[in-house]
Amino acid sequence: MAIYHLTAKLVSRARGQSITAAAAYRSGSVLRDERYGVTHNYTRRGTVAHTQIMSPPGAPTWVHDRESLWNRVEAGERRKDAQLARAIEVGLPLELTDTENAALVRDYIAQEFVSKGMIADFCIRRSDSDHPYAHILLTLREATPTGFGPKMRQWNRKSNLLDWRAAWAERANQHLARAGHAVRIDHRTLEAQQSELSPGRNTGVGRGRQGEQTLPNHIQERVAERQKIAQQNGELILEDPTVALRALSRQRPIFTQQELVQFLQSRTADQAQLDAALTAVMESSEWVALDCGGDGPARFTSRDMLEAEKSLMKRVAAMATRRGHGALPLSRTTAPPLYALTEEQRGNLEYMLAEGDVKALAATGSGMGAILTVARELWEMRGLRVTGAALSRLAAENLQAASGIQSQTLASQETEWMEGQNTYTSNLVLVIDGAEMIGLKQLERLLGIADKARGKVVLVGDSQQLEAMGPRSPLRNVLDKVGLAAASVVAP
Repeated sequence: MAIYHLTAKLVSRARGQSITAAAAYRSGSVLRDERYGVTHNYTRRGTVAHTQIMSPPGAPTWVHDRESLWNRVEAGERRKDAQLARAIEVGLPLELTDTENAALVRDYIAQEFVSKGMIADFCIRRSDSDHPYAHILLTLREATPTGFGPKMRQWNRKSNLLDWRAAWAERANQHLARAGHAVRIDHRTLEAQQSELSPGRNTGVGRGRQGEQTLPNHIQERVAERQKIAQQNGELILEDPTVALRALSRQRPIFTQQELVQFLQSRTADQAQLDAALTAVMESSEWVALDCGGDGPARFTSRDMLEAEKSLMKRVAAMATRRGHGALPLSRTTAPPLYALTEEQRGNLEYMLAEGDVKALAATGSGMGAILTVARELWEMRGLRVTGAALSRLAAENLQAASGIQSQTLASQETEWMEGQNTYTSNLVLVIDGAEMIGLKQLERLLGIADKARGKVVLVGDSQQLEAMGPRSPLRNVLDKVGLAAASVVAP
C-alpha cells in the first residue's frame, strides 16, 4: 500500500562527503572523481529501474553527463566545508508500475525544482519488491547557459521544504487517481490527521531482510524500534478497532479485505497480532460491507464514511435550491468576452451563473478558463466576491492565470476558515478546480462551511479523470444530484 515518505538533507564536505561518490552510489554507476583521483563503482548495488538528469531550458549540454555534471559541481566549490548538493528521497506508490512512477517523479521534479532553475539527477530503485523509492540530487546553484551561477540561498528556506513535502503528496495522489487507484497519501503528521496510531520507523531495508543478523547495528536498532511501534499500534487497534478503520478510510474510503490486511501488516508486530487485529476490525460495529453486485472482490467501508456521505448529500440538496447568487443576464454589453464562447460553453456558463448555492461541472478541454473569466466578471458586477481553490499550488496558480480568480490551495483555504482568518460570508463565490480529486470528508467539511455561511460553491472537475476514478470520487454523486456533465469545453 502507498505510504508517505520524503526526506531531504544536504551533501556536504563538512561531513566528509563527495558529491561524485553520492551520485555514483545512488545511480548504481561508475564515476571518476577528479577532485580526489578515485573511481567510484557501485554497479553491483541493487536494481536501478530508471535514471535521468533533468535541467532547465538553456542549460549546457554537458549537464546531462553525470560524471561531468558532478565533477564540475565539486570543482566549483572552494570551501573545505562547502555544501555540494541537496539529496531528496521519496517513497514511491506500490500501486504504480516503474514506468508510471518514473512519470510521477519527472512531473514532481519539473514543477518543484527544474522550473526554479535547479538541475536534478534522479534514479528509481527497489531494495525489494515492496520498497520502491527514488533518489533525487539537486544542484544548489542555478543553471545558466555558461555553467553555474551564484548559490541560491533562498532554496534553503524551511518554507520550501514544507512546500516540497506537500507537493509530493499532491502529485502522487494525482498520478494514483489517473491510474485508477483510490489510495491516497498524506504529508501531514498523524497528529494533524487526528490519527491515534504512532508513525512507523523507516528502516531502510525491505521486510524480508529485517530479520537478518548480519545487518549493521544501526539498522538493527531501527528494526527493533519499528517492531516496538508496531506492537504498540497493534495493542491500540485490539483495544479499539475503529482506530484502524478511521485511519484506513482516510487513505481508501472503500477497500477490500486484502487491502485491510496490507494496512494492518505494518501496524502489528507478528502474525498472531495481525490475525487478532483483523478479526477485531471485521467484528467492529463500524465495519460495513458494501453491495458490489457480485462484480469483483467484496468491498467495505466504515460507518463513519457512510455518515459523511449522507451529510454531504443532505447539504447538496439544501444548497441546490437556495437563491441569492444568480448573476447578471448574459449579453455582450455586460460581458465583452462572451461573443468568443461557443454555444456549448455558453450552456456551461449559464448553468454556473444560475440560482443555487452548489454547482458541479465535469468537463474536458482547454476552454474552462474562458468560461470562468466571464463568470467572474458577471459575479463581480453583481457585487459578489469570487475566490478560487485547487488541491495543489500549481493548479491554484493555473486557475488564477486562466481566469483571473485569486486562488490558493484548498488546504490553505480550509486552514484560514478554521482559524477564522478568512471568514466565509454569503457574499462569497468559491470556485474549486480539480474537484474530482477531493476526498469525501474534505468535501463534506467544505460544503458545511459554505452552507452555514450561505455562500456559493462551484465544483469544476475533469471528466476524463473522473471516469478513471469511477465511483471512488465523491464528485460523481454530487454530479448525479445537481451537476452538469459536459462532453467538452474546448476553446474556439
